[in-house]
Amino acid sequence: MFGYVRPRIDRLAAEELDAYRAAYCGLCRALGKEYGFPARFLVNYDMTFLYLLRASVFTPPEPRKCWCPARVCGKKPCIPDPEGYRPVAACTVLLCVEKLRDDVRDKGFFRSLPARLLTLVYRRAWRKACGALPAFAALTRTQLSRLGELEQAQSPSIDAVADTFARIVAGCAADLEDPALRRPMEQLLYQTGRFLYLADALDDLREDCEDDAYNPLRFRFAPKESELEPEILEYLTQLTDASVNLAGAALALLPLCAYGALLENIVYLGLPAVFAAVKAHKFQARAGLPRLMSKRGAPNAERRDT
Repeated sequence: MFGYVRPRIDRLAAEELDAYRAAYCGLCRALGKEYGFPARFLVNYDMTFLYLLRASVFTPPEPRKCWCPARVCGKKPCIPDPEGYRPVAACTVLLCVEKLRDDVRDKGFFRSLPARLLTLVYRRAWRKACGALPAFAALTRTQLSRLGELEQAQSPSIDAVADTFARIVAGCAADLEDPALRRPMEQLLYQTGRFLYLADALDDLREDCEDDAYNPLRFRFAPKESELEPEILEYLTQLTDASVNLAGAALALLPLCAYGALLENIVYLGLPAVFAAVKAHKFQARAGLPRLMSKRGAPNAERRDT
C-alpha cells in the first residue's frame, strides 16, 4: 500500500527536489542504522512524507554527503537527523511488516512464499520497532484486527474500512507531546490515510476481482469486468479531493519552519495527480520519481491545478 504519497516533480523547484531526495536517502540511512541493512529496502515515498511533515515544524539539519550502498562509488546528499528519523523508521518497519503479513493472509500458499520469507527476515526489526513505539504497535494491531473483521464480513462500506486504516496512519503522530502540533498533524495524516486506502483499493480492483479477494469497491459497486462506471470514478474522485482539501486545511494550521512548499506540492498536486494516474491505469507504485513523469517532464496523469 506504499508509493502513493509523492510530489509532482514538474512543479518542484530544484532545491525542493534536492531536499526531497535528501530526506528519502536520510530515511534509508536511518533504517539501516536502526534496524540493519535489510531494513533499507523498506524505504518508501509515503514514509518520506511522514518525515518531512514531522520535521517541518522544527529546524532540520543541513544535508550532507552520505555513503550510498546503491552506488558503486561516490556519495549522495542525505539529511543527518537521527532523532527525527527514529520514530519514522519505527513506523516504517511496523507498517511494512504488517503489509507483508496481510499478503500472507490474502494470497495462496505459493504466492505468499516471498512475503512469508520476508516476515522472517524482518522479525527482529519488527520486535525492536514494537519496543520503540509500543502504543503505535498496539494501535496498529487493534485497527488491523478491526479491518480484518470488516473484510471477513465483506463490508461494502467505504467509509468504515478507510476510517479503520486512516486511524493507523494518524497514529504516526500520536507520540508528539505538543497538542498544537499533534492535533493538526494527526488530522492531516488521517486524511492522507483515507486517500491511501481509496487509491490502493482502486489500483487493486482488477486484481482483486480476478482473485476473488476483498475490496470495498467490489462489494459496494459490483463492477462489470472489474471496471467502474465513469460516474462512480467521479464519485471516488470527489471523496479523495475532499480528503486532500481537509489535509491541506490541517497543514495550514501547522507552524511550518521548513519544507512548506514541498509539503503543499505533495498534498495539493501530488495526491490528485497520483489518483488521476490510478484511474487511468497508468500508475506504478514501485516506479522511481523520474518514471512518474512523461518524456516531456509532465506526470503520467491529468494536469490538475488547485
